[in-house]
Amino acid sequence: MTVLSENAAALLHAGDSVTEADGKLVGGKAIGLARLLGTGARVPEWSVVTIEAFDAHLRSGRLPELYRGVAAATTDAERAAAATVLREAIVESPVDAELTDAVTEFMRGRGPIAVRSSAVGEDGADRSYAGIFESYLFRTDADQVLDAIRRCWASAFSARALHYRGDSEAAAPEVAVILQDMADGEVSGVMFTGNPITGRMDEALISACWGLGEGIVSGACATDEFVLSHSGSELTTRIADKDVEYIRDAAGGVREQPIDGDRRTRRCLTAEQTSLLVREGVRIATALGGPQDIEWTVRGGEIVVLQTRPITAAATAADPASLGTWRAVWDNSNIQESFNGVTSPLTFSWAARVYEVIFTETLRMIGVREPVIAAHDQVLRNMVGLVSGRVYYNIENWYRVLSLAPYFRRNKEDVERMIGVENPVDFIEGIHPGLRERLVRLPQLLPVVAVLGWRMANRGALVDRFQQEVGAEVDRIRRAQATATDLRELLELADQGLRLFGRWSVQMINDLYLSNQAGRARRLLAKDGTPVPEEVVARLLASEEAVESLQPTVILMRLAGRIRTDAALREAVFTGDPRTGYDAVREASPAVRQVLDDYIELYGDRCMGEQKLETVSLRQDPSFIVTVLRNYVNDNGIDADELERTHRARQEVFEREVLDTLPAARRTRLIAVLRKARRAVRDRERVRLTRTRIIGVGRSVYLRIGELLAAAGQLDGPGHVFYLTMEEIQAFAEGRSMTSDLGALARNRIAEFARYELVEPPNQFETTGPPSLAADTAVPDAAVADSATLRGTGCWPGIVEGDVQIVMSPEDDLDVTGKILTTRRTDPGWGPLFPSVKGLLIERGSTLSHSAVLARELGIPAVVGVPGLMSIVRDGERVRLDGGSGVVQRLDWAGES
Repeated sequence: MTVLSENAAALLHAGDSVTEADGKLVGGKAIGLARLLGTGARVPEWSVVTIEAFDAHLRSGRLPELYRGVAAATTDAERAAAATVLREAIVESPVDAELTDAVTEFMRGRGPIAVRSSAVGEDGADRSYAGIFESYLFRTDADQVLDAIRRCWASAFSARALHYRGDSEAAAPEVAVILQDMADGEVSGVMFTGNPITGRMDEALISACWGLGEGIVSGACATDEFVLSHSGSELTTRIADKDVEYIRDAAGGVREQPIDGDRRTRRCLTAEQTSLLVREGVRIATALGGPQDIEWTVRGGEIVVLQTRPITAAATAADPASLGTWRAVWDNSNIQESFNGVTSPLTFSWAARVYEVIFTETLRMIGVREPVIAAHDQVLRNMVGLVSGRVYYNIENWYRVLSLAPYFRRNKEDVERMIGVENPVDFIEGIHPGLRERLVRLPQLLPVVAVLGWRMANRGALVDRFQQEVGAEVDRIRRAQATATDLRELLELADQGLRLFGRWSVQMINDLYLSNQAGRARRLLAKDGTPVPEEVVARLLASEEAVESLQPTVILMRLAGRIRTDAALREAVFTGDPRTGYDAVREASPAVRQVLDDYIELYGDRCMGEQKLETVSLRQDPSFIVTVLRNYVNDNGIDADELERTHRARQEVFEREVLDTLPAARRTRLIAVLRKARRAVRDRERVRLTRTRIIGVGRSVYLRIGELLAAAGQLDGPGHVFYLTMEEIQAFAEGRSMTSDLGALARNRIAEFARYELVEPPNQFETTGPPSLAADTAVPDAAVADSATLRGTGCWPGIVEGDVQIVMSPEDDLDVTGKILTTRRTDPGWGPLFPSVKGLLIERGSTLSHSAVLARELGIPAVVGVPGLMSIVRDGERVRLDGGSGVVQRLDWAGES
């Protein structure tokens, strides 16, 4: 800051000396800047000409008489005329000598500055006065600054200012003036940390233009607009045709300049910049205690905050505050691999009950007392939510339940890692009990620890028992369902299937055991102090997961090899459509029929979207199998034996590279730990396949219920049953239904859920009150397609060029041979498609997601985690994919918007 004399400092206060107590002296905008400085934001250096200087100027010469004329006016016309004379006199009257000296001293050796008003009440929570007073930019010497100060004072008597203030009383306005170093930015704009259009307080709205922000203030410049979640993820993007910008004028001030070339339609902020802006804005708003309207600029690649004011008005139509103010964080980063895309009401009601049963029984199994479980009843019923038709984890409730486990460290990072949360949750705090609390809880924890320890020690036997007993129950329910004709009998069978998840605690124990062994492996590798990426341990274990996941694929590969060398089988498999081909190849060979029948029996429920009841499984329609077989038969490079040899060789090389870095003793210990962990991985995959079979039973039972309801005229078709909930069907059967027209209810839901297909809400968001009133339903704007280069996470090295083939469901074209298979997310049911493709391009996922694991084992170049991918790429366009760097070049892109 410039050092001023004592007299000068009385009229010109340095910004870093201004406090809240100075409000009546420096005005609202200056107090806002002082608060902004207090948040640690990057703010250009500033000082403020105090209100005392303004009062002194109004008391000089003939200005008091002219002001009295304004105050005494009785009509609007008289008042306007008197105010015009007063404004001219304020500008023409000389500033007193002390202020002149102060400004001259301030400007000595200083570059261009901006001169802005700071009236009492300006930028307040009730009134902002935005745009009422004048601002003057790029003032370079004391004379220019003094002239701008007088003009700021005069603007207090403009027609707009007088009307806005309702100024008929005798008291004069109180106006200070800010002198702030100019930030000559390349991009400027305004950010609202709460969305003023929708009223959503968990969103931010950014308006941005090329050049200086004066273009936005004046309304002359078209602006790009971005809506983002508070975590920094872009929700909607609108890129304007930006024909003009405001830049510094060499003669002083600013001037308008036309924009030529691709800058007109190019984003003026990158996704990284919008994310940084929002995170900084949310940080400032949090520090200041409320949503803010922030002016900013980007100068030399750095974000500079120019000023902020509280948001004084916002839309209220979407504000759920009148219905409640509880907060929740919703995240589907991980669960979308299980319930991908829009999920039906029946599946969600099933899934909510499944999670409740699983966690209730798990807590019971490890010895948590019944009163504690009962106290968490509401939490257990709300482990997941349905927002915009998508299934989300209710993160806070997961934290609450998992914190009851004795081996859980009660730190929120543990929960977020366990359930795959991409962005940390900022308002859920970790709980770290002190020594006294741990001692008090010790007596009740000891039995839990003992029970859990025994079950961990007997994990393998428990898994075997689960597989045998639950597998037998699945077969029994399936047989009973085939002959059931009564609605209540079928509902009982559905309930029996759901109750099988009460045994899923075995898998929870297995996962805990696996987590412990993986942690031991990570510590052994990092014993010398070198950080070990989680991907290293994951890859050491992922080979076992891949082996289990690839089994359905390997079976079809071997069958395709047999068909490829047999002319009659080849002709049969290519007969007609895939369903016709399936029947033909079964009839052509008893041996092939047996392979297919065994495949359906074991893997008939493993399909794309396998955890959703509405998914058409291979048991219902085996067409997918023949589509895959046709892809394999036409690709002579597909060989199951070679795949297995390559997989083993690749894994051996990787393991050797890791193990050779360790001392002999530690290497031996690591091998023993990996052996235990891999058994747990195999058991996990076995149990997951059984889970798929349980879901398959539920699917077939409810489809049979749909057939009965349709036959009775209650539904328009069997598939409409998926648009009812379990509770609604049960209530209808027992005479408790709130409607006698299930068909109308299903039709309304079909229309509602069809609308959800048109939107893609964010992976994570926070809500206040009922989430359905605040959930995002905006479609990402196609303007983000204006990019020739996409970036994600590379999963397996290799550079390939090919045509994009977008596959979203089994109903799409699945002839993906030689294509770049592109989709939003995958689950295990997608596996058989992978060997035929040239590369994988996935919007969601990480290096440890299912698609990444299989890509590595199959040696397919793959890129996952590409933000906004499905709103950018087009089916059939040609791309170059680098699976090592994660970079994707759109070869057909020519700057289209």
